[in-house]
Amino acid sequence: RWIYYTSGTTGGAKGARHTDGSVIAAARGAIGRHRKVPSDVSAIAWPFPHVGGVSMLASVLIAGGRLVLYDHFDPETTPMRMAAHGTTVLGSATPFFKAYVAAQRRYGERPLFPALRVCVAGGAAVPGSVSREVAEVLGVPGIVDAWGLTEFPVAASQTPEDPDIGTNVGLPTPGVRVRVVDGELRLKGPQCFLGYVDASLDAEGFDEDGWFRTGDLGTVDTGGRIRITGRLKDVIIRNAENISARDVEEALLSHPAIADAAVIGVPDPRTGERVCAVVVARPGGREPTLDGLAEHCRAAGLARFKAPERLVVLDQLPRNPMGKVLKNELRSALAEP
Repeated sequence: RWIYYTSGTTGGAKGARHTDGSVIAAARGAIGRHRKVPSDVSAIAWPFPHVGGVSMLASVLIAGGRLVLYDHFDPETTPMRMAAHGTTVLGSATPFFKAYVAAQRRYGERPLFPALRVCVAGGAAVPGSVSREVAEVLGVPGIVDAWGLTEFPVAASQTPEDPDIGTNVGLPTPGVRVRVVDGELRLKGPQCFLGYVDASLDAEGFDEDGWFRTGDLGTVDTGGRIRITGRLKDVIIRNAENISARDVEEALLSHPAIADAAVIGVPDPRTGERVCAVVVARPGGREPTLDGLAEHCRAAGLARFKAPERLVVLDQLPRNPMGKVLKNELRSALAEP
């Protein structure tokens, strides 16, 4: 009944077949973890045809509330339009949260979103530095992280009351089971898709026991909370050492001269791959240098071999409408013979 396509940020887009039941299961997970109530006003900054859009629609049809939809997100004007509706729920990825913070700073000391009770992230991981900035500027505890995929939406989520907001993606939603195999998180549960439109992809998507292979690397602590540590396709292998692109990105984003950052592996004839930092400089600041960023990463606690060995400065990172960095485009543009 429902076909949604993956973002294709690290590989080709794949069509995932969903049912009413899988969509409703995802919606119920969001209702419970995000404490949705009939008085909520949810401003939707992502494309409604995304699987997150139908999950939000179903959650409002079940729990009540109001959706405010936009066919285009302008970081200068859309936050003000959202505020005019008395928004209580904001989402959902780093570029949007940065726009909300910038709008509040332009607005002055009075709260731009006085009714705001929760900020929810889904899709791309939000750096801890952004969550802390949202907490400081918008007056909420931080960004409530939810984890899911096109094939398995709202698999886990924090709640607004969690004491460690922004450090993990919370507990599995009701009915969801999680296991870790060789560092990869695998899932079973009611919101799992039926299979891909191209059925030949199913064998790679599920293991021999029927668990969905998420491609996400992570851990599950003794309390059942899930922490995402990276993507299998985002691991950079340098001299047989595995490097998490996400760890390097977190370190780069804590540098005062960096406004945005993505890390990819580029071919190297000696080491196999090397770490390439693709950054956007903060306006009015000093131009970042490779030596300076490498030293900053080491000071932040990264091992020397994880520090960037190549630096590319762009005006902006290529992102899809959900805010995910299009790393395939970066790899293609920056690949060396």
